[in-house]
Amino acid sequence: MIQALYFYTLPILLAAIGGLFSDVVGKLNIALESLILTGAFTAYVVTVETGSPLLGLVSAGAAAALVACIFFALSLKGNANIFVTGLGLNLLIPGTIATISSVIYGTRGVLRPDSFPPLARIGQIPLLSLAAVLLVFIMWYLLTWTPLGLRIRAIGLQPHVSQIRGLSPFKLRLTALTISGLACGVAGALLVFSLRSYVPNISAGKGWIALAAIYVGRRRLWGVLWATLLFGITELAANSAQGILELPSSLLMAFPYAAATLVLIIQGVIIRRREGKT
Repeated sequence: MIQALYFYTLPILLAAIGGLFSDVVGKLNIALESLILTGAFTAYVVTVETGSPLLGLVSAGAAAALVACIFFALSLKGNANIFVTGLGLNLLIPGTIATISSVIYGTRGVLRPDSFPPLARIGQIPLLSLAAVLLVFIMWYLLTWTPLGLRIRAIGLQPHVSQIRGLSPFKLRLTALTISGLACGVAGALLVFSLRSYVPNISAGKGWIALAAIYVGRRRLWGVLWATLLFGITELAANSAQGILELPSSLLMAFPYAAATLVLIIQGVIIRRREGKT
């Protein structure tokens, strides 16, 4: 049970904290879903072709970070609407991956190799998953306790004051979005390593749930952690119920998204009531 919860929670947590980095600089990364898919497909191709899961993990983070930089160039440097650009990438990346997959492997469907490189483990937990947990702590420490994290948060709170003090909003926003892409790429790689294959749309909406976790968690690291845990438990419950409840699988798979929507509605009502009393 704990291992299953670990599988459902960790990719969402990585994507959510990555999204939090971009959110605190005032530029919410709508393209989290496409970044997870980029990381997942890159991890599969590199791992299968080289036989190195570690290289697959690093390549996944690098590829997603590159896409995040493209997102930055289009939306911030090119003055394109950030929401339209993010949604465009979420539509473009799955089609691009399907096209590349058909060229390399002759199929747009599920990619399952004859043999997947074994993952080094400690007990039942792969070392690469532990590396992902370490990345979560590194990002938490970076955003909370380092001068870079302080500058990133300052840009989001008072960009004009920060610029007067010599900080570069351009460089700090680029750094934040690059970290966001790196985290999402690693999240996608974890999905591939867990399934030992690549499935079209393997992210299954985890990027959108990560966005919901940012706001349910009130844009705070600990809040995002608890919100991610809540959504991970919800997704685990929905998958476990498929063999128990006589309900359509599509209905059960929609349960995590319904839960995320319900939590956001309840939170909005509570906030409005508190504001009405002040």
